[in-house]
Amino acid sequence: MSISRIELKAQLGLGKVSDITNVRKALGQRDWQNSQVVDADALEVTEYYRLVREQMMSPADALLQIAGKRTGTAAEAQNDDIDETAVDHSEHRDGQEETNGMVLAIRSITQEASLAMTDVADAASEQIVDTFCIALGANVVDKLQNRAAKVRANFGSITQSVRSTPLDLRGGSLPGKKQESKQITGLWG
Repeated sequence: MSISRIELKAQLGLGKVSDITNVRKALGQRDWQNSQVVDADALEVTEYYRLVREQMMSPADALLQIAGKRTGTAAEAQNDDIDETAVDHSEHRDGQEETNGMVLAIRSITQEASLAMTDVADAASEQIVDTFCIALGANVVDKLQNRAAKVRANFGSITQSVRSTPLDLRGGSLPGKKQESKQITGLWG
């Protein structure tokens, strides 16, 4: 398996492909000019940048530490010509490298903060939704009980009025259908 220098540059957040090429040359990777990087070499380049960025090692110390970890496998056997001059070992750091490291750190912090805020929002939203549902239910029940009490009170006054008013049904006619008497006729009739 292999990866292109451009993909590796993007993974590491580097500004130029030549950063990969210089580190590969410094690590003594014989095919350091190839555009495809085998996995073992890509791991060494990734480890180099991890040591320089995260562990704040000097480039020379990072190169020596990586060389010291080589196990002599066939993939690493070709990488025995470490060239410390391929990478700048001066005390001043490359501004582009620092900028790229800073961009990666800011991106990482932003992503982690975003995930943390999502977790907080998720936890809070459950409680907010529960509180909303409980409050909505309680308010609806309260309004319905108030409405029921008012309806009962309104009908109570009508009931009281009906009870207190005498009804005279002598001249009245009750609504409804009047039945007419039918005369049954039969065969003789």
